[in-house]
Amino acid sequence: MPLCIMRVVASICRGGDGLAEWRLLEPGADVVAELKRAAEVDELCARVLANRGVDAGAALGFLSPSLKAIGAPEEEAWRVAARRVARAVRGGERIGIFGDYDTDGITSSAVLYLALSRYTNNLAVKLPTRQTGYGLLEPYVRDLFADGVDLVVTADCGISNRAGVEIAASLGMDVIVTDHHIPPEERPEAPPAVAVLDPKLWNMEDPLAGVGVAWKLAWAVAREMGDPDGRKHLGRLLDLVALGTIVDIAPLVGDNRALASMGLKHMNRALEARAARPGLGALVKVAGVRGSLDEGDLGWKLGPRINSIGRIKHPGPALDLLLTDDSREAMRLAFLLNQMNSDRQQRTRYAVERAMEGVDPSRTSRSWSPRRGCSAGSRARRRQGRGGDGEAGGRAEPARRRLLRRVGAGGGDGRGPLRRPPRGSPPPRGVGGHRKAAGLSVKAGAFDAFVAGVNEAVRAQTLEEPEILTPRWRWTRRCRWRSSPTGCSIGTRGSRRSGAGTTGPSS
Repeated sequence: MPLCIMRVVASICRGGDGLAEWRLLEPGADVVAELKRAAEVDELCARVLANRGVDAGAALGFLSPSLKAIGAPEEEAWRVAARRVARAVRGGERIGIFGDYDTDGITSSAVLYLALSRYTNNLAVKLPTRQTGYGLLEPYVRDLFADGVDLVVTADCGISNRAGVEIAASLGMDVIVTDHHIPPEERPEAPPAVAVLDPKLWNMEDPLAGVGVAWKLAWAVAREMGDPDGRKHLGRLLDLVALGTIVDIAPLVGDNRALASMGLKHMNRALEARAARPGLGALVKVAGVRGSLDEGDLGWKLGPRINSIGRIKHPGPALDLLLTDDSREAMRLAFLLNQMNSDRQQRTRYAVERAMEGVDPSRTSRSWSPRRGCSAGSRARRRQGRGGDGEAGGRAEPARRRLLRRVGAGGGDGRGPLRRPPRGSPPPRGVGGHRKAAGLSVKAGAFDAFVAGVNEAVRAQTLEEPEILTPRWRWTRRCRWRSSPTGCSIGTRGSRRSGAGTTGPSS
């Protein structure tokens, strides 16, 4: 692996005296009454729903998700994409699926491969590496061209890759983009592809994950191909859709909620009948999960094992795990991913220790003031490879009550994760992603200026809104465990959680 430089950006992100603000959430009485009537639940459940932003019209779908409520791919872009895929299938063209190295991208690639393999075996799948970079970059485009690909279908990427799409077109390849990330501000128009399937282009608040977009394209293709068993096959892919949606921390509302709920049910039924996808069955075993799975098991036990290999090396084995029909091969790959996850945990612990050395322990939240502002700085340190920057920064953050982000630089621009960017901060060289996860690159030689700009932006924002640095805890109501006669099951499995993307009590 190339020798890199690790830089730590540390900003105090919690201020005041460190005491949290507790707030009782009090929904309007009329809202609670309407929810009680519409969802046929008791007052406590209605209050919980109201505090999670669920209105009367969405309450039944929130409590009892159904595939019937999922919006069909009816927009013209879906039809154009499906017709182009069908033409490629009927004409014997080679279709290349290009994904991402995280769980959403890997499951998206698997869904597209399994869906299209019903109609053709002239398929290729390519995943990027962290070492080369995310998205449909020129090296990947040329690799696909060398493999004889005629039609490229992206999975969980592409909305920010106008240059890559243009290069593909210059080489005679058509491109269909399936993505869910926010279009870049500097060029918000869609890249010049045959079709661009990104819900954010139609509705910035649409929460659909990348794997959900891929699944809807599979739906549109099955319809275009006149597949009589298409609906049944789409149902068999829901385990992968649930996995990608939940691990990507996509809000579990709307279509995502139905897809995650139905996918979990499908997965649990298959596991109980010992008929699960071999790769998922093996992953459940090595992760030590017992009993029925819920969203926490997918997000905290299965997901990290799939993500881990893409953080360290090529993510191909994770895709192979999801596609294999061989139980022995599945177990071998699951053990490999489990080992990669252990290696990733060890690297993260080491990185956290190094990151903590770069932060002055005397500058805690108690020494913070809005006028003094945040103290961001950088510390250079050698490290091997790339990957795990966001996790290391996130784990070190609570100990110093600061926002820490690691940006690696090796012979070129610095790259790193981005979360909660300060409003008005100077733009780095490149930014992409969505609200829960994003990435940035900083031009070589401009890192110190970037750090200074972040400091100033955070200082200005906290002068304007000093209360944003006070931790807030919200609660609905003090009650006895058995005080609700009907109960209120709000998890995606009728379980403990309402899922990402819903507001509500903090504990």
